[in-house]
Amino acid sequence: MAKVNKETLDRWFDYNVDVESRTIYMGSEEGVDALMAEQMIKGMHILESKSIDIITIIMNNIGGDVFHGMAIYDVIQTSKCHCVIKVYGHAMSMGSIILQAADKRIMSPNSRFMMHFGSESHSGHAKMVDNWVSESKRLAYLMENIYLDVMMEKEEKMGEGHLAQMLGKIMTQQKSFEHPPLLKPFTYTFSKKVETKREQVRVLLKEMLNFDTILTAEETVALGFADEIYTNK
Repeated sequence: MAKVNKETLDRWFDYNVDVESRTIYMGSEEGVDALMAEQMIKGMHILESKSIDIITIIMNNIGGDVFHGMAIYDVIQTSKCHCVIKVYGHAMSMGSIILQAADKRIMSPNSRFMMHFGSESHSGHAKMVDNWVSESKRLAYLMENIYLDVMMEKEEKMGEGHLAQMLGKIMTQQKSFEHPPLLKPFTYTFSKKVETKREQVRVLLKEMLNFDTILTAEETVALGFADEIYTNK
């Protein structure tokens, strides 16, 4: 076990990195912002410069800025080290995207995963606003594909029909909150052609992203957004 001393504790609480155990803490009251991105980039660089051993990231992330979030995603996804993210509490909004960068994604039993398109506002000249709207659409498509990649990997791993069954349950639950109430559960049948199935799943994914879709740890694993649920037993 790594020796814990005052210097180690100070580094952990002030800079969110424990060099001895190769652990980074990613979380803040403000969510994903410039400070979180800079601390993650610096922390990853420090640990990567020491060795190529496993890096563990403890995450409690409510989401936030998309550009700072993608900076964090990139530094984890392109790391030469095997990266493990353990989620406690939140993996929401931009945090749900960052989670997908890890080589291993672990949810704690009572953590929650939330996905949506998010919200934003722009001002200025009409052409400036048009450019930002275009960029927002490009980023939305990028995030759709990040989610879709792991969902299709889960389908391949679990077998034909797994996603149809799980998405049917989740969409039925979502629609039960609407008025008038849903009278019968949703059922889906996807094509056996991978590319066709991918686009069919994209249609449902977009519907889920149109509002805050909140998933339990079990549902998160079932859809492929995490690999397992943490237990020390």
